Amino acid sequence: MFRLFRLILIIALTAGALFFAHAPLLTKAAKMIIRQDVIKPADAIVILAGEENERVAYGVKLFKDGYARKDVIIMAGGPLIWKYSWAGLMKDHAESLDVPAGKILLEDKSRSTEEDAIYTREILQRNRISSIILVTSPYHSRRASIIFERVLGKDIGIINAPAEQSWFEISEWWKRRRERATVLNEFSKYIWLWIFGVQESA
Repeated sequence: MFRLFRLILIIALTAGALFFAHAPLLTKAAKMIIRQDVIKPADAIVILAGEENERVAYGVKLFKDGYARKDVIIMAGGPLIWKYSWAGLMKDHAESLDVPAGKILLEDKSRSTEEDAIYTREILQRNRISSIILVTSPYHSRRASIIFERVLGKDIGIINAPAEQSWFEISEWWKRRRERATVLNEFSKYIWLWIFGVQESA
């Protein structure tokens, strides 16, 4: 009887600890998928495709604030539908925000984050760009950073700059369907990345 009581007590205490600690633990888990560096000037700004406007808007803000030393923005995103690509639509968006067309380079072949890095590397090499500010959404920032670091190697510096304004909120993310799906999806992709590694050529 005493052993049964002790087992019940242990289970109750464990359940109580998990109940009171789950919020900090889950918040920490979501923070693990975000990587944000101190923003400082780089040769160019690279904006990865995705979302509606948060990535382009933030990248353009950094560009206008003078963070691209070579005065260049690279839009990375491949085929979308018919003759349109993510990169082309992002360019139109940036131009609507008063970025001169001549300052925008397009990487419009990629279909994944790995291919973003592979095809962007070609543009960086052609233009002798040795450092970039990498703009994407917060939830995508750490995985994108890992992939770009492995593909670009040590010769190209990367400053990670997740968009300041985003629908993705860490606070109590587990209570919202969209955030739950996004966090779980990112962790599943980390597992894939850990098992299979990074593709370094198209």
